Amino acid sequence: MICINCPRGCEMDVEKRDNGEVAVSGNACPRGEAYAKSELVNPTRMVTGLVRIAGMRKPLPVKTKTAIPKPKIDDVLFALHQTTVQLPVKIGDVIIPNVAGTGVDVVATANM
Repeated sequence: MICINCPRGCEMDVEKRDNGEVAVSGNACPRGEAYAKSELVNPTRMVTGLVRIAGMRKPLPVKTKTAIPKPKIDDVLFALHQTTVQLPVKIGDVIIPNVAGTGVDVVATANM
């Protein structure tokens, strides 16, 4: 696994043992170990995208406020595709609360 926490990109070996323990080697810092363990047990991602604005051709850029479980990405993207907002919108405004049942809000990343 290659760590994505910094530009160093450590190549790590990750092993899940029979007792459930996760062993990580090859990381240069503790963040790499934490990333590898999380990625193996519960991978998450930030999702960015665009939603329609009523009456406009230009879309509104949005993102999840925090990372969501990786298996929910398609559900989140579908929710973005189904959403149309009314102006005005400010950065940080909640566009979709609790998107796809993740407990995470989708927020605006631009003032429009």
